[in-house]
Formats: sequence, C-alpha cells, structure tokens
Amino acid sequence: MYVRKESMNVVCHRIRALRTLQRHREEDRMVVYVDETWFTTRMSHNMEWVDSSQPNTSATYSRQVPPGDGERFVVVAAGTADDFVQGSFLCFAANNTTGDYHGEMNGELFLRWLTTQLLAILEQPAVSVMDNAPYHSILTEESRCPTTATRKSHLIEWLEHRQISFPQHATRPELLNICRQYRPEPQYKVDDIIREWGHEIDRLPPAHPELNAIEQVWGHMKRHVRSSLQRFTRADLQARMEEARHSVTDEVWAGAVRRSRAFEDEYRSTDNVHESVDPVIITLDSDSDDEVDLILSSDED
Repeated sequence: MYVRKESMNVVCHRIRALRTLQRHREEDRMVVYVDETWFTTRMSHNMEWVDSSQPNTSATYSRQVPPGDGERFVVVAAGTADDFVQGSFLCFAANNTTGDYHGEMNGELFLRWLTTQLLAILEQPAVSVMDNAPYHSILTEESRCPTTATRKSHLIEWLEHRQISFPQHATRPELLNICRQYRPEPQYKVDDIIREWGHEIDRLPPAHPELNAIEQVWGHMKRHVRSSLQRFTRADLQARMEEARHSVTDEVWAGAVRRSRAFEDEYRSTDNVHESVDPVIITLDSDSDDEVDLILSSDED
C-alpha cells in the first residue's frame, strides 16, 4: 500500500495555495495556468516492432527510432479553462540535448516571455497558477539573505542597512548567524511584476503538478507527438508539435481544468480546508441564575 508522506511545510503551502485560488475565483479573477515542457525528435515508445521490408510511407510500416537523444525543443505557454492564452505559446530549440528543459530556461528569458507574451495580452484581472521552478523564484534584492559565500564586510553592510545591532568584534560566522536570524520573507521578482500589471499569482507547493491543469494539456500533446512522429527530424517534430497544439480543443482544456479542480476538492477534504467557519453558540445549563453563552469561532484546520 502506498502512503504519501509530506512535511508540514508542504501541507501548509498547499492549504495556502488552495485558499488563495478560491479567494481569487470569488473575486471573479480569471485563472491562468502557466508552465513549461519539452519535446524531442526521439519522442516515441521505447520498443516497437519494425517491418523493414515496408516503405516508411506504408500503413504497416513501424517506426525505426534513430539512436541518441535527438534535438530538444522547449515550450512555454499559459492557458485558461477555454484555451491557450492567445499569443502566449513560445517554442524554441534548446542549446543541448541532455538534461531537462530547466537547464535551458532562465529568469531573464521567463520574465521577457511573461511581460511581452502573457501580461501584455491579458485583458481582465487574472491569477497565474505556477510552480516554484528556479526561474520563477528569483528573489528581489531586498529579500536576499547573505550566504556562506558573503564577505564579512558585506555582512556588516547588510546588517547596518537594516539597522540590526551586532557585537563590535563579532566574527564572520557570528555575523552570518545574526543575518540568518533576521532573514526576510522571500519576495520574488515574478510576483512583483505580475502585481504591477494588476494581476495576482498563486504558487503551488512542490511536487503538485496535478493542481496545474496545463500539465494535462502537455500530456495530451506529447501523446499526439509520440504516436505521429515518423522521420524523427527537426522538421517532422515541428510539424507534429503544431498538429498537437491545434488538437488541444476547448473540450481538452475544460477536461484538464475539471480534473485539476477535482484534485483541489480532494485536497480540501483531506486537509480539512474551510474558507470560513460560522460561529457556534453553546448554551451551558447551569444551576446558577445566569445563563452563559459561549461563542466559538475558531478554525480547526
């Protein structure tokens, strides 16, 4: 029997994310699911029967997958319950074929896509649902805390800038320990930019792709590409990816969002998440002349 073990931090993060998402829905904000994925020219099932006597145009031909990892393409996009956000779909060739797409993304590229291909297009207040990939989570300068690589003089500057007292002859390890005691709450550049444009952000807890509906859309597209690749070339992959993108209908998006919200409901149930608790009035019977009413309004989760 599989039992999911989670830290308390992850559970609390999930509860906050669910409450945040529900609040923004009540404010009538559009929910926009943001994510990245990858495709390669070698995408196929690992093993296939091959009839090499047939031409590759034959209906009975089975694909012969060339060796190696092939070329890799990274895709970034955003979508709603209806469709991809128009103009948000970005696809580019990766510089290497090893590792995953995270190595090809960086904060500068993501911020450029965010401001020019997503936020500039959204016409109504929205909440962006995304994970905590490194390029989503670049800290602002004010929320950065010194590290073990920080010089002693910079530790002193950091403390003095925040008017934090420290012993006059404190050593570098002592200064670093004081800095960590006053570590600021993390503030992310992405969050600030999204709010500057009049929108909000909801960061999902680690390892919760089921709460991001676009993940299921990626799965739909990858199944199409895997089943249709024949020549395993860049041109073939690009053509199949374009087909896959157009195969994502409004029904596909609606189904993906429906399944994602089913997971939300399941987590709300298991985590005992309630948006509000009505006061409970309990009258205590007593032999005394006065009747005592207790009003309980605590949240049990």
